[in-house]
Amino acid sequence: MSRLVLLVVSLAPLAARADYMDHFVVREDVGVHKAPYLGNAEVLLMPVEVAGFPPLDLDRLYAFFAADNPQGFVKFMETASLGRYHPHVNIGPVIRYTGCPLDTTKFPGCVVARGDFAAFAAGINLIREVVRRTNEEAVGFDFGALDVNGRRGTPDGWVDGVMLLTNMPFGGIAFPVGYFNRGDNLAGATGGPLIVDGVKVGHVAIAGDGDLYTMVHEFSHLLGLTDLYAENRTYPGLQLSVMGAWGYDPNIPLHDAESRFRLRWGNWHQVQGKQKVVIAPAEGTGEVWRLGTGDEYFLVENRGPGQFDRSFTTRGLAVYHVDRRVKLAGEEGRFQDRILDCVNCDAFHPYIMNVQADEKFELQQPQAKFSYEDDLFRDGAFLGADPSGVPLSADHPVASTNWYSGQPSGIEIGQIRVSDDGAITATLIAPSEGQCGEKLCDEGEACAPLTCESPGESSAGCQCGAGQGPLVLGALLLLLLEQRLRRRQQRVFRA
Repeated sequence: MSRLVLLVVSLAPLAARADYMDHFVVREDVGVHKAPYLGNAEVLLMPVEVAGFPPLDLDRLYAFFAADNPQGFVKFMETASLGRYHPHVNIGPVIRYTGCPLDTTKFPGCVVARGDFAAFAAGINLIREVVRRTNEEAVGFDFGALDVNGRRGTPDGWVDGVMLLTNMPFGGIAFPVGYFNRGDNLAGATGGPLIVDGVKVGHVAIAGDGDLYTMVHEFSHLLGLTDLYAENRTYPGLQLSVMGAWGYDPNIPLHDAESRFRLRWGNWHQVQGKQKVVIAPAEGTGEVWRLGTGDEYFLVENRGPGQFDRSFTTRGLAVYHVDRRVKLAGEEGRFQDRILDCVNCDAFHPYIMNVQADEKFELQQPQAKFSYEDDLFRDGAFLGADPSGVPLSADHPVASTNWYSGQPSGIEIGQIRVSDDGAITATLIAPSEGQCGEKLCDEGEACAPLTCESPGESSAGCQCGAGQGPLVLGALLLLLLEQRLRRRQQRVFRA
């Protein structure tokens, strides 16, 4: 959620299952809590115009959501997903109000302030009313047409996505109406998701002030992603991400490497041992290189000026330190905790941290701005162990590949060179064994890494998704190579 973070009223818990906006701690709740994020999707945009505020620019709105707009919503999602997600946006009739649709005794001037308790009930009522009117006024349109996809790639009884864009000063929010609704469900019953034409509406992305760019961020919440900026404003939060510290401007940044990795929108490579690699630009190839396994690891991607990353002034490796143990959970209702205490609020131990090549930790300051020349890893940059073993903190701001506990990870990134054609060569080191077994899911594209290099294997790497198979070298030779690699991991690169 962005610009509008609401304090959460305690409600009676529903049956324990999965969560909403959990950054794919759970995948099985597509439909109930998440919109489908792979394949084709039919998405509805409901424009809402309230008299007394600047009218919506309908020409601009239609152009932004058109499938052929090279800088629009659809192309952004298709580019970020490598063409694995294809939303088609249906734009409903403009729902017009001659006066404020909210209780003006609670919302003077029809302005919804941040942290307003009353906004939850008001938001549910407004969504319900707009859905009802859209169903009545969209002549010949059936909400059932919005269900073409689901967890298994087939219709599942839930709409594929709903957005509400208003000219009111409503900020932005991704609203789990199915979780909070205790009133009319539009189908003759009370509570739960709204039901129209036999399909369920469980969540709605809302943007106010006619802000089309905010909607890109809010809709990404429906895909399961959580906020990665720092709501407590002690520092901006994650940079280089549509989910992070972005100014909601036309230069829409891609989703960060972790978000694309989790959405299966990336082509990821798992590093095992020492590898000299060529890393292609993320925007065209989706390449993500992962060093480490489990809940804490490092991700590397090649970012630079492109179709959407237009704010970039140069190209380099973006390096992220990820710790999925930070305030992520799968229990239903835990998203409320992340709204009040965000996953990236701790500048020195967030869920996802931008590791800065200049090692100055300037991004941990309140007014920090990303320096593409200084913070991306470019020619000659290096990241290795901190021999002190002291945990990273404001009192010990030492850039390294150590885990947050202070323990060495055995990871190094160095010998970096940015080529004129946009490719970046680098030498990556990770532990020499036990790295190739993890998968994001059981089957399907990007469930497993494309490659996972092991000592003694060919440069093509093991195809981890298909099983590692027999080793090329004998067990004795492999053991000797592993021992040599472990010794070499203690040494520092020299460019």
